[in-house]
Amino acid sequence: MAVICNGERFRPLGHSEPHSEKDVILGFQKTLGFFMEAEFVWDKKLQGFILGAFFWGYTVMQIPGGYLSDVFGARLVISCGMIPVGILTILCPLFARGSPYLLLVGRVLIGIGEAVMYSGAQTLWAKWSPPHERSRLVGFAFGGCQLGNALTFPIAGFLCAYGFDGGWPSVFYMIGGLGFLWSLFFVFFARNTPGEMPRIKQIEKQYIEQSLGMHEMTEEERTKKRHAAKPWLKIFTSLPVWAILVTNACGNYGAYMLLTQMPTYMKEVLKFDIQSNGVFSMIPYLVFWVMVIVAGQFADLLISREILSIVWTRKLCACIGTIIPGIFLVITGYMDCNHQIAAIVLLTLSMGFCGFQFASFFINHGDIAPKYAGTVFGFTNMGASFPGIIAPYVVGAITPNKTQGEWLIAFYIAAGVYVIGAIFYLIFAQGEVQEWAQEDEEEPGTPLYELKGIVEEEHEQDQNHDESKPLSAKSKTNGV
Repeated sequence: MAVICNGERFRPLGHSEPHSEKDVILGFQKTLGFFMEAEFVWDKKLQGFILGAFFWGYTVMQIPGGYLSDVFGARLVISCGMIPVGILTILCPLFARGSPYLLLVGRVLIGIGEAVMYSGAQTLWAKWSPPHERSRLVGFAFGGCQLGNALTFPIAGFLCAYGFDGGWPSVFYMIGGLGFLWSLFFVFFARNTPGEMPRIKQIEKQYIEQSLGMHEMTEEERTKKRHAAKPWLKIFTSLPVWAILVTNACGNYGAYMLLTQMPTYMKEVLKFDIQSNGVFSMIPYLVFWVMVIVAGQFADLLISREILSIVWTRKLCACIGTIIPGIFLVITGYMDCNHQIAAIVLLTLSMGFCGFQFASFFINHGDIAPKYAGTVFGFTNMGASFPGIIAPYVVGAITPNKTQGEWLIAFYIAAGVYVIGAIFYLIFAQGEVQEWAQEDEEEPGTPLYELKGIVEEEHEQDQNHDESKPLSAKSKTNGV
């Protein structure tokens, strides 16, 4: 949104062509009946570099981020990555006013910091989520990313029009400040494993750890396990790992194309102004967020009731999350400014069904290699991040004249990439722990279904106990 505010050569009403060099240099944008000067004039090539720069850093840090999370714990690694991200985001307007290339460097550094977020979260959930609850737990957590995208678009549009310091810089100040505050909360409240959580109940801790093969391990054994040598060659040559990488890359091509280019498409083809652009860009991501949660529930239902095996549940969700979005994306390409609502509905459906990816290859690392979830995710997400670099350049090269026909070609390419990913995943994906990722055999303990029943019974008893307390007593009770 900030690039749209600044990167195009706008003209005042009544000017068929710029009448002076000043008009060309400054430009104007119509927003709610008045005109807003743009600080910079960035052509589409430079915009593509700036938008893609984030993914340069994001890509190169994927494997190191996953490895460091597995070795030192996700809490430390995520904190060390995200605190600088908040600070650098706040500084982005200063970078931009210094030089677009300084901003480009800043976005590379932000990408490096954010790279550890997903891989670290995979490590975290591999230690916290029982296998048959993983789809909905991980889906709910990662769905927050899409909710953040949804809320950012309209807020950014509003701040571009009404914010302080020229409008667009306030977007970075607010987002960066919130990111920094979140990082502080994460440092204080997050823990790497259930065993490190101070107020967790023993029976709940036992249920989680036993479901993951970690029950009754000493701290020394856990440390030794974290620092054990990784089977790099087997990871790099595993077809199920490559199935995740290829399909994630294909899915990301369409997702990153829309993330970085959807506001541009709405401006160039659908002819939305900056505030309408922000509001309508929000809708697909809101539905995306909801569908991530729905997909997690759907996948866990299929697995827990043994309707489908883990692998076929993942494959089904992969097909739903790639082929259907591709179909809606192609239909969107035939819409123009006379079909704005239809185009928004189609974009929303395309983005929404992408939510099923989060119940498929996006969490498949925990199925095939829970012991190395962060490392495997780092490897697969490194390869899957290249579309974030490529997509803005491809779209920029295909749409120099900003016409509907050019955007239709871009959407056909994205749909074709989606289908390639679905086919590859159908052939090579697996749902069982691979031989090179097997845990050591453990003495049998209390069956998991009994532990789960005890946990649920204790939660119910606690709830009934709290409801029977007087209001004054309830106010003194600390929840976990």
